[in-house]
Amino acid sequence: MLKNTLLILACACCCMTAAAQADLTALRTKYEANKRDLNVAKEYADALERAGKDKEAETVVREYMGRCPVVQIEDKDTYLFVNRYVFEDPYSNVFDYGIYAIKKMKWDRTEDATGTEGDKLARLKNLFKGWGSGVSGGDEIDKRYEALSLLSNGLSREIENLCVPNFQEGRYVFPSYDAAKIAHLTHLLERGDLLQEDEMAVKLAVAKAMHANEQSRVLDYLETACEWGLEDIRGNYVVGILSVLVSHNMEQDVAKRAIDIVNELVVQEEAEGGGTNYYFLLSQLYALVGDKENSVRCKQKGDAIEAERMAKFGDLFKALQEN
Repeated sequence: MLKNTLLILACACCCMTAAAQADLTALRTKYEANKRDLNVAKEYADALERAGKDKEAETVVREYMGRCPVVQIEDKDTYLFVNRYVFEDPYSNVFDYGIYAIKKMKWDRTEDATGTEGDKLARLKNLFKGWGSGVSGGDEIDKRYEALSLLSNGLSREIENLCVPNFQEGRYVFPSYDAAKIAHLTHLLERGDLLQEDEMAVKLAVAKAMHANEQSRVLDYLETACEWGLEDIRGNYVVGILSVLVSHNMEQDVAKRAIDIVNELVVQEEAEGGGTNYYFLLSQLYALVGDKENSVRCKQKGDAIEAERMAKFGDLFKALQEN
């Protein structure tokens, strides 16, 4: 009896799989003949996602996106279809246009509030579907903040890539300077009223000053940013920038100013219970100005902080490295 039941279930699953595949084949044929039709493309992409073919679904969305004129993102249905990918590239025309179009991404309500439970469940699934990528597949009438977040995060990521030092083989290394890209990102930032624009503006300005070897101007920007309390500038970013300057013949007067700035950050960090260890940087700065006693003291303090961290979290660090 059990064997017959399992056989019946297996046959049913095979029939369902075959039906689903036939449905996909039919939708693909329809899509190939109507690639510019939004509803056809969406129907096919949704079917691919339900079948677990996420990469193929993404390809359909990107193909449609590649055919869209940039002004079409102002259309609600188009934006909902492409919003996971449309603002990925800060150097694209649609990214530039998106900064202008944000204010238009609020549409009239058209959904039927009296829909069936199945309709409501489908809308709820859509709402949560894209949250892993920072977007919602739901049909909310107001997408202005979502678009603002996508554009702000995309621009911030690219500024990080071009303007924030990386820690490599025991030292901080500044990314290669690309004047054309820096100019383009500056243009985008100046065009829009984006999130965290002050932090992004500081990083762009510091990158330009670093490239011109205007060390005093770098300190001006960092000092002002710290006075403003810009959290994204404090911590590892300040440590990275000043460490790069130390390794590139930091001027004595600049080193003295840097010591004052970093000591102020130490006071704030300790008062707030933060986790940035500024003492190794301070040790290098004191050594640059010839203050050996404070250089040794800060080195010992930095070592003590790291030793305490390893005692508390060493097993966790080891496990992360092994994985």
